Amino acid sequence: MRGFILHTQLVKEEDLVVTILTKNNLLRLYRFYGARHSVINIGYLIDFEIEETQIHINRLRNIMQIGFDFLLDNEKMLIWQNFTKMMYAHIFDVDEIDSFYFYLLEDIIKNFNRNPKRVLIENYIKLLKFEGRISSFECFLCDKKIKNRINLARGYLCACENCIPKKGFEIEKIKFLFDNEKTTLLNNQEIEQLYKILSLGI
Repeated sequence: MRGFILHTQLVKEEDLVVTILTKNNLLRLYRFYGARHSVINIGYLIDFEIEETQIHINRLRNIMQIGFDFLLDNEKMLIWQNFTKMMYAHIFDVDEIDSFYFYLLEDIIKNFNRNPKRVLIENYIKLLKFEGRISSFECFLCDKKIKNRINLARGYLCACENCIPKKGFEIEKIKFLFDNEKTTLLNNQEIEQLYKILSLGI
């Protein structure tokens, strides 16, 4: 079975409860520190087995890390791990889950070397669409239609510059992003601005 490690919690000494996103489940498994042959870290994609127990939590066994291109790039790994932490906070209270989330993370790591922040923003739009949370182009604060420049709040909720008085975006660029899931029209400064908003939480 394959899955992404989204969260680890120290239990006693150095034993861990590990939360893993698989294709259809969010699993919480116990991992004894004695199994020193593998490294457990947030964001890792692993192949593993589950050992069923008589107690309330099953055990994580026979772990094999599946490598990806940016694994040794500290800057990219930090961005990736921050995103997987946000994903955990977004879905932590479910057990069964749609395979969309697993495949979304798979697609992200396949393309991450292209430009990590652009890849995350584009895939975040896919997530918002899947969950039915993509914002309309009306200000969520005053309900007025936005015509020229647009600001975005957490969750990429659309707002006018009167309600959120800071430098926003050209509305056509955001419409293109929402419609096509592509950051092509956005410059690097705008990408940084969008990434900061994304970092507030999924």
